[in-house]
Amino acid sequence: MNARGTIAIALAGLLAACDAPAPRVDSEGQAARAEVDRLTKAYTECVTGHADAIPLPDQPAGSIALDIMKTCREARTALFRKVAAFDRIGHPRHSPEMAEAVAQASVATLDDELRQGAVVTIIKRQQAAGPITLKGNKT
Repeated sequence: MNARGTIAIALAGLLAACDAPAPRVDSEGQAARAEVDRLTKAYTECVTGHADAIPLPDQPAGSIALDIMKTCREARTALFRKVAAFDRIGHPRHSPEMAEAVAQASVATLDDELRQGAVVTIIKRQQAAGPITLKGNKT
């Protein structure tokens, strides 16, 4: 084979390497992860949206935040179920009870962060609105 033939083969090899890779097929786990992300965002937006917009009654911020968490329970339940299903994909040997325990612990961590964030937001809004008199307090 001459030099031109070698160059042609090398050039063909380089051009073949430039072809686009085959499209990636999402796995069940990737699809479930995307759904967990979507539901986490929905739950977070539910809590933060209510904390930003809820009328401020004469109650402590913690009580208002707990009411918000109750209002967003449906979004939390959907997230919990999907996290448990996601755990079963990644850990097929986990029992349903174990997957639910993992999901409960994961979502509980998010609950704490969201509740604390809601309390801070509510307190800031209360301070911006001026002094309030809490029920039962004579100040």
